[in-house]
Amino acid sequence: MSPYISALTVFLALLMAYHNWNINRNTIFLSGFIYVFSSYSLVHYIVIFKQSVFWTAVLYNNTAPMGFLLGPLFYFYVRGTLFDNRKFSKKDLIHLIPAFINLISITPYLLTPFSYKLALAERIFKDTMLAKTFTVGLYPNIVNIIARPTLLALYTIAVIVMLCQFWANMKTNDYIPKKQSRKILIWLFSFVFTVIITSVSFAVLSYLFLREHNPDMANFKTSLLMNIVGFCLLMVPVSLLIFPEILYGIPQATNNKKNDFVSLKTNKKREDKSILKNDIVNNSIIISEKEEKNEVQTDFQEKDIEPRFIELSQSILDYIKESEIYLNPNFSMEELSRSMNVPKHHLYYCFNTILNIKLTKIRAELRIEHAKKLLEQGLSDSLTLDAIVNKAGFSSRSSFQSVFKDEVGCTPGEYLKMKSEIVS
Repeated sequence: MSPYISALTVFLALLMAYHNWNINRNTIFLSGFIYVFSSYSLVHYIVIFKQSVFWTAVLYNNTAPMGFLLGPLFYFYVRGTLFDNRKFSKKDLIHLIPAFINLISITPYLLTPFSYKLALAERIFKDTMLAKTFTVGLYPNIVNIIARPTLLALYTIAVIVMLCQFWANMKTNDYIPKKQSRKILIWLFSFVFTVIITSVSFAVLSYLFLREHNPDMANFKTSLLMNIVGFCLLMVPVSLLIFPEILYGIPQATNNKKNDFVSLKTNKKREDKSILKNDIVNNSIIISEKEEKNEVQTDFQEKDIEPRFIELSQSILDYIKESEIYLNPNFSMEELSRSMNVPKHHLYYCFNTILNIKLTKIRAELRIEHAKKLLEQGLSDSLTLDAIVNKAGFSSRSSFQSVFKDEVGCTPGEYLKMKSEIVS
């Protein structure tokens, strides 16, 4: 496999983790899986194909424990995505035991002088068989070669069972959004298939390496299996960049609304059910009230959207408007998540799937409406423009004028002049 593909995949994994850990921290497990797998491939390329004595001394066996993290990271990501739970419990430490055992095993080797590691690297290049039989820690290296893919295979089986059980229970569970679940399940099954193809390719390469006494490494470098591994590894982060909604996971509501929705003190209990229509008029979301419950349920079924997230979307808009949190210059998705006590990836799901509008758009509209009221009330006579800008939640006059013109179609001064002409 090309080292450039491995390096690019490592970079994409880090980039994905950096940009998405605030949205849904469960993606850290996915980024970790891609990073470890790609780094593992890159290490093998440098050690086996590049045959650099220096880098072999640096990397050989020092990174071995990483290979035992592939299965747990794979399992944690799928579990967290399916069940909307990114928490790492004490019981999950059990999954790290193989990596920990390997780390203890190679600790004496890690503490050996670098000159010894250089000499070992030279011996390995002279006799490839030594890489199979040499005992670095408590057991020969061949144990690692066999144990790592075997452990990943066991976790893959566990993941497939978990996916099939979730698929079977999805139809009867009212707290799982069906539309998003279907997308995520298609992605997860595709991801599992990619992992299987990659693992099988690695297993075959390992078998060929172990079978021959002194294998020709040049043949491994240009083999079809290595190209398959590179292609599969690259497609995982690329597909996430093309379909970012996959990273939202499957947000699930519980039957205890205190955990999912905010009760506003100023809000009265609604007698009528409300749904959000995705019609956009003048760049504004239309929220229509319906009195007939059966009509509402029909709309829910047609849109294939769970009522609980319709209600959450309504609560989000109500909270933003009634609390006037949008007037805070630092208002952001993170602050909204903290204020409403709602997970951030639930908010992203509501904005992207149900509301079909960005938070920045809603924030701009509400701020401009507030600024227009201040201007129309004649406060501009007693307040400076900078004061109105601050009261409307903008950080600077230039940003206010730019957003005002985008939303209204004219500058604040032209708006006031037009209003005065209408009045006169």
